Amino acid sequence: MQVQALNKRAMNKYQELHNALEVVRIALQEAARLHAKIRKPVDEDSGWRVPDREQVEAGHHKATEQLNVLHTSTVKWEKELVSRGWRV
Repeated sequence: MQVQALNKRAMNKYQELHNALEVVRIALQEAARLHAKIRKPVDEDSGWRVPDREQVEAGHHKATEQLNVLHTSTVKWEKELVSRGWRV
């Protein structure tokens, strides 16, 4: 019985991870729409530095790629867990 509870917990934790990845993917898609509104930063000596559009888009691309790598990794682990009957 204790093993079944652990297996159920593993399934629930995987589902939570999958849901969290989906939330992040949606947030990144929504953020991508804001890139068009980025204006060129004003050069002032105020001590603040604002990234330009290219830097923001590069960071967004990197985050998207890392999310895809993480998603691919979780799919691989899901296949392994399913093959073992979700045994921990």
